[in-house]
Amino acid sequence: MGTQIAIDAAAEAIRVRREFWLPGRERRPYPVDPVRIAKAIGVEVLEARLAPGVSGALVKEAGRDATILLSESDSQRRKRFTCAHEIGHFMLRRKDEDMTPYSFVDKRDALSAQGEEHDEMWANAFAAELLMPEVAVRELVRKGCDDLQMAATFDVSPQAMNTRLSALRLTT
Repeated sequence: MGTQIAIDAAAEAIRVRREFWLPGRERRPYPVDPVRIAKAIGVEVLEARLAPGVSGALVKEAGRDATILLSESDSQRRKRFTCAHEIGHFMLRRKDEDMTPYSFVDKRDALSAQGEEHDEMWANAFAAELLMPEVAVRELVRKGCDDLQMAATFDVSPQAMNTRLSALRLTT
């Protein structure tokens, strides 16, 4: 993954988490609720029957708020990561001055997880930092937590946790 892309996406995820998840500190910091964040930034989140192999989509039509669609057949953990990923697409696109209608459809396969295209790499890095903050991951590793304990803490799949640990060059 492009280092600068990952740095930029992580910085935006930190900003979003601080602004829309932790104000007032009235809730536990983890697991982060990406649906609550999406709603706070004005994005509707719906579950829908999506085509086989599609985990989610972000749709922005002219004159309407953006909508995130999550596959109703996915596990809750998968939906959480997909929602965070789609928020990443929204935040990246929101910076564009040209707010023409757009959509992103995210497929569920090994290649999409690796994401070689700029927007996909950015959205993946954003989602990883939003749900599994580097500072918290490093603290849990320091405390001796294993990958399954960390996956439970952040309410992500073991695969997502292992991908995050690998990206941060950490082992448990």
